[in-house]
Amino acid sequence: MSKLVVVIQCHLVMNRCSGYPCMDAFYKREGAFASYEEDVRYMPVTCGGCCGAEVAAKLENLTKHLKRRGERKEDVVVHFASCVCSDNYHRPPCPHLDYMRQIAERKGYSVVLGSYISNAATKKREAGIYKTF
Repeated sequence: MSKLVVVIQCHLVMNRCSGYPCMDAFYKREGAFASYEEDVRYMPVTCGGCCGAEVAAKLENLTKHLKRRGERKEDVVVHFASCVCSDNYHRPPCPHLDYMRQIAERKGYSVVLGSYISNAATKKREAGIYKTF
């Protein structure tokens, strides 16, 4: 079971979004975070901006810190926030999602798509306005 959830958020969206809804959903264990146990930690980061290549450097840095502390990357789950992987209020899905996902997987991390999804976005998905991921 994971001991750390890393949520990669869109760098551009973070200019308008504090990331609070994703963090709140994590601590309330709602939505994509429902299965995590209470002792799992939360770490938000941004993709670093388009084209998402900074994900490689950030995950490499994380791997280095995990090793120093005797932790394993197999105990880490990388979530791509809903602002990256789905239609939402801020923007359509990131065109670089597959590239960033491939980076995370090549670095040996498990990947999950999604984080917090608002009620308004859920209704728009049900109405066919937003696509699901």
